[in-house]
Amino acid sequence: MKELELSEGEKQLLDALRSIELFPDDEETGQKLTSTPENLRSRALLIQKSVSGTEAVPADWTDAFGTLQAKGLTQYDGSVYVLTDEGRPYAVRARSERFGKRYNNTLIRSDKSKAFSSFCERVFGRDLCQANLMGMTQLKKLLEVLNLTSENRVLDMGCGMGRIAEYISDVTHAHVLGIDIADEVIKRAQARTQEKRYRLEFREGDLNNLSLPPASVDTIIAIATLHFADDLEKTIGQMKAVLTPHGQMGLFSFQYCSDDDNPDILLPDNTNLAQALKKHNLPFKTWDFTEKEKEIWRRELQAATELMEEFRAEGNLDLCKGRIEECEEDLPLLEAGKKRQYLYHVQL
Repeated sequence: MKELELSEGEKQLLDALRSIELFPDDEETGQKLTSTPENLRSRALLIQKSVSGTEAVPADWTDAFGTLQAKGLTQYDGSVYVLTDEGRPYAVRARSERFGKRYNNTLIRSDKSKAFSSFCERVFGRDLCQANLMGMTQLKKLLEVLNLTSENRVLDMGCGMGRIAEYISDVTHAHVLGIDIADEVIKRAQARTQEKRYRLEFREGDLNNLSLPPASVDTIIAIATLHFADDLEKTIGQMKAVLTPHGQMGLFSFQYCSDDDNPDILLPDNTNLAQALKKHNLPFKTWDFTEKEKEIWRRELQAATELMEEFRAEGNLDLCKGRIEECEEDLPLLEAGKKRQYLYHVQL
């Protein structure tokens, strides 16, 4: 079947539909959302703001309701819209594309920012353009557990600017392949590391659809990226498939506990990741890094506050404010015992 061409408005609506499918809880009220036109508009506005920093929606966005139905990608029962079987793959691609645009913008500006470099030095102990909470203590433990050498072939899932992947390859001499959905970020990482191409690669890739040959790597690293998986159990299955026999995984992951959850979900053997690993009969060991995460959030809050004027002078105040907002959201949850962070080591 010929690939359908979609307008920006149609892609935005498909993304909003897929978003409500995956995350039906309203961010403000916590109530479950259905894909009514009103709710889809609200979700699309939130997505647009996160991607481009503006709440503007294309002028023809309303027309997308009818055109997507005409193309057979959505259905409407008089109250809610749903994706058809033909429409879901388009929605998945639209969502991946918009995530890529968002991270291209944020990560490239972070990589160019002197203020962000100073921020990473203060918070993490080394500037590796961390978009996650990977301090040098955590990274040292990861490398100790994995025990990599020049013989290893490593996949870094969600590598961002690739500076952590580069550091790992520099230190261990392992061959590291970093993948990320942000295409411009990948191009920048490739250009930066041309002279290391014999042991360091970067490719555009999606953890929801790993397009690697079976048994092509012996180690997989995922640093606070698996929460982006649409279907965690499916992603873990794909990860297992690309590992060689006796391969391993080093996975940093966090677990939240809402008021509706059983508090036992925070135990390392009961987290969403642990349950997905068990479904695939993957044995694992864990290390609790919750206290270290608290320390990092506290340092982030202090460093971001102190460096605010430097960020403002660069025109990157939103990068600083974004970090502060994350601190103000996650630190209280950690202090209240509603979130934990673990390192999982899987050995086949």
